[in-house]
Amino acid sequence: MTSCLIAVAGLSGCTKQPSRPKTYQVHGTVTFNGKPVEGATVTFVPKEGATGEPKPQAATAITDSNGRYAIGTFATGDGAIPGEYLVKVTKYRTTQQQQSVGNDPESQMQAYLQYQQGKQQQAGPQNELPAKYENEKTSGLFITVQPNDNTFDIDLKP
Repeated sequence: MTSCLIAVAGLSGCTKQPSRPKTYQVHGTVTFNGKPVEGATVTFVPKEGATGEPKPQAATAITDSNGRYAIGTFATGDGAIPGEYLVKVTKYRTTQQQQSVGNDPESQMQAYLQYQQGKQQQAGPQNELPAKYENEKTSGLFITVQPNDNTFDIDLKP
């Protein structure tokens, strides 16, 4: 009886927690007419009908002062799940409310996500980049993330 209890107790600690899918680095530079774009949000949206195991998930990044970004799915810069993605790029004019957010990528990402969820009440921010890049379906940008280090430079045109 004692050995049965020990066996049951031992099994309860053996359950494996679900793990996150493996991500791979995706980095690059965003330019507009050949000049780096600082503070742009790059979003990878899984292509409709994208297959793969695990299925791709949305990923985002914010460009630094040199226009460089490193995409993140679960955390800033942790990479993307392999698969096909459509890409959109936005850069909204800074409002006073956004200025209080700070310049670090984590707080910018949080502010962007709150904005996308409609939690902030602000009068329609203006995208500083051409409107076609604001929507992944009209941007003309796409990437297939491979299971290795990926570079994806984005040169936006008017």
